[in-house]
Amino acid sequence: MWPFREKTRQRRIEVRKSIPSDGKAFWRRFHRDGAAGAALIAALFYVCALLMDAWPIEPFPYRLGQYISSDVHARVSFRVYSPEKAKDARQEAIEITPATFRPDTALVDEIIAELKKIPNDLAAATQPADVEEGFLQQFAQGPEELAAWRRLAGGDARKEYDKDLDELRGQLLRTLIVRTEDTRAQAHRKANQVWVAYPGGRKLEDIERLFTRKSETLKAKVGGLTFHFDGGIRSSITNHLLGLFMKGRPLYLYDAETTKRDIERQIALISSQRTSDSFEAGDRLVSSMHNKAAAGAKTLGLTETELQRLREEHRKYFQAMASNAPWRIWARVVGRSVMLLLVTLLLCFYVAHYQPRIIQNHWRAFALAVVLLLMLAGSKVMVFVLGLNPHAAVLPVLMAVIIMVIAYDQRFALALGLILSVLVVLQLRGDLGLLMVMLAGAAGCVFQLREIRTRSKLVEVAAITAGGVFVVIWAMGLVAGVPAKFILFDSLWGAGFALLVGFLVQGILPIIERSFRIATSMTLLEWCDASKPLLKRLAMEAPGTYNHSLQLGTMCETAAEAIGARGLLARVGAYYHDIGKANKPEYFVENQTETASKHAKLSPAMSLLIIIGHVKDGLEMAREYGLPRVLYEFVGTHHGTTLVQYFYNAASQQSRHAGNDRAPEEVEFRYPGPKAASEQDAREA
Repeated sequence: MWPFREKTRQRRIEVRKSIPSDGKAFWRRFHRDGAAGAALIAALFYVCALLMDAWPIEPFPYRLGQYISSDVHARVSFRVYSPEKAKDARQEAIEITPATFRPDTALVDEIIAELKKIPNDLAAATQPADVEEGFLQQFAQGPEELAAWRRLAGGDARKEYDKDLDELRGQLLRTLIVRTEDTRAQAHRKANQVWVAYPGGRKLEDIERLFTRKSETLKAKVGGLTFHFDGGIRSSITNHLLGLFMKGRPLYLYDAETTKRDIERQIALISSQRTSDSFEAGDRLVSSMHNKAAAGAKTLGLTETELQRLREEHRKYFQAMASNAPWRIWARVVGRSVMLLLVTLLLCFYVAHYQPRIIQNHWRAFALAVVLLLMLAGSKVMVFVLGLNPHAAVLPVLMAVIIMVIAYDQRFALALGLILSVLVVLQLRGDLGLLMVMLAGAAGCVFQLREIRTRSKLVEVAAITAGGVFVVIWAMGLVAGVPAKFILFDSLWGAGFALLVGFLVQGILPIIERSFRIATSMTLLEWCDASKPLLKRLAMEAPGTYNHSLQLGTMCETAAEAIGARGLLARVGAYYHDIGKANKPEYFVENQTETASKHAKLSPAMSLLIIIGHVKDGLEMAREYGLPRVLYEFVGTHHGTTLVQYFYNAASQQSRHAGNDRAPEEVEFRYPGPKAASEQDAREA
């Protein structure tokens, strides 16, 4: 034993001497193992996670309908817009702003145009009976009245009549006659006046003067309008105007647009002083749910008004901090950066220790980082952008966990679920209850999910996990003393999104398999189908090999399940391991039906090339037919570097018969390999 120990000791000394003392060997090994690229990916992950966590530095932590366990007090003095006061101010502005009425010039023009045509229209009539029934009859009630109208058809009388009409137009535009049912001006009851848009400009008039409520008053107004007309036609003009006004054709109309502009100006004057609430530091902004219940409040959760109040206080507080004590903001950033760095380092150390091949496979490392970052971003968008309940963030956590179980194993997925849950809770500024809910959901998914052999498996897992999440939320709520109404609301959010995970992952399962280069049991079952083109070709061209593969698959599945391995994967791999023999099936004994073997006419070296070639041919066919990458290992490594014993012995005998004392080297008659690896090694390859 001593010589052996001495040689070992000398070898170690030589190795130490060969290592440069300046650390170059460490960096060479660091680069050789792929750790440099993995470290870069980890740094990129940390920076992205930090940016997401830092926006905003302190998110607004409240939402509509949220349960508040204790009173919330103002940290700074501020003013906030009050919807109730704004509503009262608007109503007051409407009441104190005078309404505006404008003349109906179209009606005035219509009246004057009708009266101008009457003398000419009645000129041909000699007696009232000659006047057609309708509009003109009201102006020819007797021979005297008809004669008076006919005299106005021309000459000086016509000119005088036109002057009277012009005067009537001016009087109509200055006479306040409004529909008695038009009460819109009554909304401005505190004004007691209205704006009247006379032709010469607006003027305030008493509101009582505007409305003509009694027929006697209306008759008096109309009588004053027609006083200057000839006595023979005055009565008919008066009756015509009275008929129009009594039928709801007023001379002045409510001007809604001008009134609205006046109201908006009045609201602007009032709003600057009377539409906001003032709060001082220490004032109570929101009462706790228990205080609200004691006060008989209808709504126990956060109302829209309270939420607006808290949001404004939150904004003012950070504005004041940024101007008065910016170091406090930077202190928060530094503190959260350190916390995030520790969690990221924990993630890196765990991956390096339990999945070291991820460090060498940069694509795997990048895919893992992208999945975690997408889940972090999803949780932030759901809670802070869409305003969903924080328990909805269980969805991205469970999605990541299921993806990790599918791509790696249960232990790795559980650890990453724990780390991701911590990251999500840190990002959402959550509490221990939220962390427990996410951990319970992650554990529920991990321990149920080993294989996905049916399309309903993911939904079943999600449904059971949703039940567990529901129970955990209730338990945490009862411990915190939260009322049942709010617990039920939170539990439905958490359980609902946990159930949704099953359907979402089911939909993106092909993307997961392609991204991580894996095949789930459901995919493997599809490749077991005898109607697959490659199996059909093998059955038709190499029936002996096909039967051999089926029998071997059954044995491999039984053996694998006996030791706790994936039996389905072993069976499907056995089905396809010899597909390369389909190119030259007659050179393999299980497919030979003739007595003489085709190898009898070949040299051992040539036979060796044909036999070994079925491995290379099988890999090419696997790529051609799109087999899952995990099956490539069965095709390429099922012989490893074993010796092709039969042809090695034949070559040795041939060498001896030829008088050659040197036997051929075994390495010349071995399969090129590589040797078979574990499933995990195959995944990472």
